[in-house]
Amino acid sequence: MGANGLSFDFQQAMRFQPAYPTKISFTIDSTEKESQKGKRVKEDGMNKLVALEQRLRALEGIHLYDPIKAAEMCLVPNIVIPKNFRVLEFVKYTGTQCPITHLKAYCNKMAEMVNDEKLLIHFFQDSLSDAVLTWYLRLDNTKVKKWKDLVDAFMRQYKFNMDMGPGRLSLQAMEKNNKESIRE
Repeated sequence: MGANGLSFDFQQAMRFQPAYPTKISFTIDSTEKESQKGKRVKEDGMNKLVALEQRLRALEGIHLYDPIKAAEMCLVPNIVIPKNFRVLEFVKYTGTQCPITHLKAYCNKMAEMVNDEKLLIHFFQDSLSDAVLTWYLRLDNTKVKKWKDLVDAFMRQYKFNMDMGPGRLSLQAMEKNNKESIRE
């Protein structure tokens, strides 16, 4: 018995089960709520990051920068550039000049390497610019095996520039010789 004359049996009170389930409420302090909210935000952020990475892989392709595929992209595979070779400065072909003139100028610059077809093909891209460079980069490496193959493809693509008359600049550069009349 207790001090006030009532007895309390703790074990008997634990065995008491109500006829219907009761809701037990408890309070969580604010720091615990904030940590749970932080965990949810972190999980949401991770889910968004994973989804974004998957979309990026789908856009770029999974093996976009695979070294094996990079070798396949080269127009001239297995090229060996001599150690003493220095890259030359070329007049850039933009697709508006005569292709034969450009090929002659290119071969004159590459005279030292004119017998190495792989080097001729590889460095030809350095003499191109703008849309012509894009054309070169899109060439199929299975169809360009020799320098002649590249020259033929280049001439097919830009032969329309061979039949052009002289331009304004070339006409301005012309001068009349002392022995010529205006009508000649």
